[in-house]
Amino acid sequence: MLRGIARRTMTDIRQKQLINSYEAVKSEVMAYAESKGKSDVFLLPVSKLKPASDVQLLYDHGVRSFGENYVQELIHKASVLPQDIRWHFIGGLQTNKCKDLAKIPNLYAVETIDSLKKAVKLNEARAKFQPTAGKILCNVQINTSDEAQKAGLFSDNDILEVVQFFLSPEATHVELGGLMTIGSWDVSHAESEENRDFAVLAHWKQVLDAKFSLNLKLSMGMSSDFKQAINQGTSQVRIGTDIFGARPSKAEMRA
Repeated sequence: MLRGIARRTMTDIRQKQLINSYEAVKSEVMAYAESKGKSDVFLLPVSKLKPASDVQLLYDHGVRSFGENYVQELIHKASVLPQDIRWHFIGGLQTNKCKDLAKIPNLYAVETIDSLKKAVKLNEARAKFQPTAGKILCNVQINTSDEAQKAGLFSDNDILEVVQFFLSPEATHVELGGLMTIGSWDVSHAESEENRDFAVLAHWKQVLDAKFSLNLKLSMGMSSDFKQAINQGTSQVRIGTDIFGARPSKAEMRA
């Protein structure tokens, strides 16, 4: 009995922490967006390396969209959490993992498409394994900082090739939503209202919108640089630690 009461007390404390953190971040993001005349910025909570119970607590508060970075973690959470959650995959995508992702019926978006091969594989897998599920919304990831260790497309031809696939009749189970990038650490932590990495993505939006008569959304900006991202036209910011708290270290994960 006492153990049950203790568990409920801990759950209540954690829920209060999460709700307070989420609402504080949301208020800050929305207030800043409104101060810049923008009313359409979406806050995506990133639950990477946090337990499914944390997601459930925010779900109970009314949150329905969450971002995940690791395929296996997303598969597990999607299997034990409510089926109306809209999952966004925002981590580095391997071609051989496209099938695993596509099998998740409530996978809403894959924001890290960085090759034509991955776009094709994701489409084919969705058509095969979840043909009646909704189309997967996809962002083309562009490496705007020219950092070799970062994922994302570099060349103009590769970017155009992937976009053209999403706009073709072949893309029966995926659709183009927008563009995504991760700014370099130095630029994102600089005391400046403008971010040159985000400027590159905003430029690509202008180019592609004009060329294909689109209105692409932008996904850029995290805890350290969401204000820069809002200044430069993002539609979505991805924030994890400021909502869920510090993530476990690699040593803690191995223990």
